Amino acid sequence: MKKMLLSLSVTAALAGCGGGETLKDVKNDTAPVIPTATVSFDPANGVISVPNDLLMSGTQDGTLNIPGELDDDNVSIPRTAYANPQLALGALDGWSSQVPYKIDLTFPPSVSLDEASAGAPGTVRIFEVIMGASLTDEECSIVAAGTACKLVGELTFGVDFVTQASGNAVAIVPLKPFKAGSSYINVLTTGLKDSLGRSIEPSSTYGLVKQEAPLITAAQLGLQGAVNSYENVVVSSGNITKDDIIFSGAMTIQSAGPVLGTIKQLLAVSLQQPSMATPAVQVPEQPMVNVQQVFASQGVEVSPAFSGVQYQKGSIMLPMYLGTPTGTEISDLNDTYWQGMCDNAVAILGYKAVAGDAFPAEPISENDGLCFALSSGQLRDLGLDSTRHLTKYNTIPKVQSMANVPVQLTKPILPIINGVRAQLQLPAIEMPENGWPVVIMQHGITTQKESMLALTAQLSIQGFATVAIDHPRHGERGIDVDGDGSDDFNATTGSVLSYMDLSSLLVARDSLRQSAADLLGLRLGLNFINDTTINSKDVTYIGHSLGSIVAPAFIAQANSPMAPTVDPLFNVNTVALASGGGGIASFLLESAAFGPFIQGSVLSQAGTTEADELNVYLQGAALSNCGSLVPDMEAYLTCGYNEYVASLTTAGETTKLTNIQGVFTQFAFAAQTALDSGDPTNYAATVKALGTPVYTNVVVGDGVDNKPDQVIPPMAANNPISGTIPLANLMGLETVSTSQALSETPSSYLVKFTKGHHGSILTPAQDAAKASTVEGSAAANAEMQLQVATYLAARGRMLLVSNPEVVTD
Repeated sequence: MKKMLLSLSVTAALAGCGGGETLKDVKNDTAPVIPTATVSFDPANGVISVPNDLLMSGTQDGTLNIPGELDDDNVSIPRTAYANPQLALGALDGWSSQVPYKIDLTFPPSVSLDEASAGAPGTVRIFEVIMGASLTDEECSIVAAGTACKLVGELTFGVDFVTQASGNAVAIVPLKPFKAGSSYINVLTTGLKDSLGRSIEPSSTYGLVKQEAPLITAAQLGLQGAVNSYENVVVSSGNITKDDIIFSGAMTIQSAGPVLGTIKQLLAVSLQQPSMATPAVQVPEQPMVNVQQVFASQGVEVSPAFSGVQYQKGSIMLPMYLGTPTGTEISDLNDTYWQGMCDNAVAILGYKAVAGDAFPAEPISENDGLCFALSSGQLRDLGLDSTRHLTKYNTIPKVQSMANVPVQLTKPILPIINGVRAQLQLPAIEMPENGWPVVIMQHGITTQKESMLALTAQLSIQGFATVAIDHPRHGERGIDVDGDGSDDFNATTGSVLSYMDLSSLLVARDSLRQSAADLLGLRLGLNFINDTTINSKDVTYIGHSLGSIVAPAFIAQANSPMAPTVDPLFNVNTVALASGGGGIASFLLESAAFGPFIQGSVLSQAGTTEADELNVYLQGAALSNCGSLVPDMEAYLTCGYNEYVASLTTAGETTKLTNIQGVFTQFAFAAQTALDSGDPTNYAATVKALGTPVYTNVVVGDGVDNKPDQVIPPMAANNPISGTIPLANLMGLETVSTSQALSETPSSYLVKFTKGHHGSILTPAQDAAKASTVEGSAAANAEMQLQVATYLAARGRMLLVSNPEVVTD
């Protein structure tokens, strides 16, 4: 990852914006004794803060133009090159909705930023706008791309965002996600001061192009037109003048949802199109086995209640949009991220304008015809787009293969379950006339579908059947490339990187999207299950950890209206989530369980002085305390990195520690931007708007000896909208710690646990590193399972809290 750092060397992308000396920051011949501080902005010389839509200049496919995307012969780089985290941004149609960002400033010697002004309301203002070439606004559709067209409104400081000083920069920290697909203009005002109390000045480049008088070259005029359009739209609000503005820059937030929405549409089309296979769960005849026997075969002793849960195995054919690796190294995953089936719409329109009558009106191949038919003529396959990045301009993913995915199914065994219910002083139940309502269960990262069997006793007691599949590259869905009988890629039995591939962030993003797509296929496939005891029209969902992370994307698509005849085939009526969270890049870096490994991986490949030191340390000094872990390189890197950082801390190497943190900040920006369209934060508002009832639990600890969740932090320190609690808030959940009475309408709740740990929903066992007592862990497990089962049984209209001693407000 040596090139991962977003170095801002954008000269290659913006060279045409320069104009020689006229656009450089030059000192005035009569400069004051103490030069003024300025905003860093000189695009022609690669000085620009991101996010900034100037990196869209000259785009051929609607994605960001990142320096390095073309080789020396002006040819697009191969797909594997997008494993570079910086270049990965070039596959996106915009910036992150949620990651904090900075606008850099330039200071003369002995002058610094006035921190109070950087954090004051009005110093930074953010305006939502509609940009030219809009896909949604008719008036703005004919305005030139890259220019601001129309004001939508202004964001509120302290509600939507806050700002603060960050070295020689002002940092902007979102408190809510920006709207996916929307555009914003960041404005710095004269309220931003230096340490001498003087207003920060515009750069001479910005000062030149914001003038009304026309400049000389086409590049200068283009930059001038963009900047003037920003300021004109902002000033139209009536509460800011151009004299107040020292910098303005547009940013368009990347789309999130169109590609998954297309997958749902394709699944719906399969219902009417014989040539497209419709998923169907198939359960063959098999001997009667109960879940207690399954656990016993693994040497695990469980409650007799599990003997009342029937266990079956089936399968379902699902489309795989992830590619299949051809080698056995993690790097062989690098080009397996999703790609479009067609050329993008931007390239099609450009080619059509040039070709005129020579543009082929009729399809020239079978795939071209399919692209044409599925997009109402907007997409084609004419060989114009070598990268085929999936964006709002190219929403149809290519099916790389069909996977025969194993399915796990459970159902209540009535005589035994009614015996258990009698012991609990509950009335007997019967199978409903339409069959058992079914809970789709989804497991966490590095586990497997069988881990979710731990919930089936409580769910059977409440009269539910369950169905589960493995995430891609987990459990029975591992990949054995060389055919030796051992999986080369399996996050359950091998490296977590098989799924959350940090060596290629686009693969990690699309692993998340594949999980959501699989759930859509499974949900539809339940309607065609060959088992009349399953009610496919009464479906709920529970996810743990990763299963909670992918849930909002799945639910947002499953419950979005499409057509009255189709909607019941996808709808999920109630959702329960355990130990999930949004803002993936931020919480992974801060995770006590995964953070040190990720930090060590990032730093070791950063190409900095500290990276070189760490690599030398791993080859020598680290062996004394960590050498016994060498067979497990992930464990060894985690240990070695922790030892290295501890040595710097002991030696008081604050500069090196600051430099290391800077590496992580830049990685978090690139990583979150790349992961954004797979991140649950971007689907939370849709889930809330749909009114889907959602229950979430999180372990916050007791403040004494029971730690908060050590895998996914309840809240991330460096990003206020990252973690479990922010995601719950964005979905509109109410925090409660007592039972909520049965009501006519469902509600959504967040319950905070003082006891237990990340896996407590599935096990009563203590995690010695994360929970203080055996008793507390067991109590948390019992309470979590009861809350989930009864909430789903009531379809979100009631919440039972039976042990208030393990929860808190």
